[in-house]
Parts: sequence; C-alpha cells; structure tokens
Amino acid sequence: ELRRSGKVRTGAPTRVTTWVLAAVVVIQLALLGWSQWPGVLRVAQYQGLPATERSARIAFGDQFGDFIQFLSAEIPPNGRLVVPPMDMESILGDIGLMQYFLFPRQIVNCPSGDDMPACVQSMTGSNTHILRTGKFPPSDAVPPAKDYLPYSADWGIYSPR
Repeated sequence: ELRRSGKVRTGAPTRVTTWVLAAVVVIQLALLGWSQWPGVLRVAQYQGLPATERSARIAFGDQFGDFIQFLSAEIPPNGRLVVPPMDMESILGDIGLMQYFLFPRQIVNCPSGDDMPACVQSMTGSNTHILRTGKFPPSDAVPPAKDYLPYSADWGIYSPR
C-alpha cells in the first residue's frame, strides 16, 4: 500500500544505509588487518633474502631454511643428493621441492621397499651425498666411503671422503 501512495523510495540508497555500509567495510578491513598482521611481520623479516631462502623459511620455518643453507654450502653445485622416499619424509623426500631449493644440484631418491639398503649402497661416487634424517638411510646401508657431517641431532649428510 505504501508503494501505491508514493511514500516509499526505491532506487538510490538512503544516507543511513550508506553510513552503515561504510562502517561495515571499515570494521571488516580493521579485522582483516588485525588478523593478518603477524603474518605480514613474519614475512617482512625475510625481506632482502634470496627468493629460495626466503621461500624455505616462510614455508617451512627457520630450521629448515638453515638446513637448506647447510646443504648448499656442503654440496657443490655439480653434486648429487640422495633424499629419502616421500613416504618416509614428506618434505625432505620431495624431489621437486628439494630441487627448487638446491638447484642446480641433482636430486635423486631410492624407492621404498626391501631393496632400499641396496639402492643406498649403490649411491657411491665422488660427488654423491646422502641426506640423513631420523629414519633414512637405514644404518646398514651407508656406503663405507662416506663421512657423516651432522647439522642437528636428526639431520645431516653423508659426504664423499
């Protein structure tokens, strides 16, 4: 009935509606900024680092970033790194991910299964390094021509003598 009388306005929003919408937008932006601020600060601390190092630290933490730096320093650019299968180590065993962080080094792995010790033992060579994690490689599979270089209690590499 109000429409017939012409007293209800349609079309342009009223001044109150505009202010309510503006207030809602300001509140949403404030909440978004407040919730995202720790992430912004975390990312800002890595400004100026090379892209791969920054990516390693933001995605997986400072310990992982430091470990990647350790591997880059110990393994020459023309070296080869044997990593565990992905079902043993989802991050350190991911060939594509490790290749991104350690390029141009060659990244290979041994398949899971009973022949893993034989595969690891076959990874000899003057430029082949074997990544050590808590689970990999099996203790009886390390070739005798490799020396252990520890990074932490759980991580390190077996390097050629």
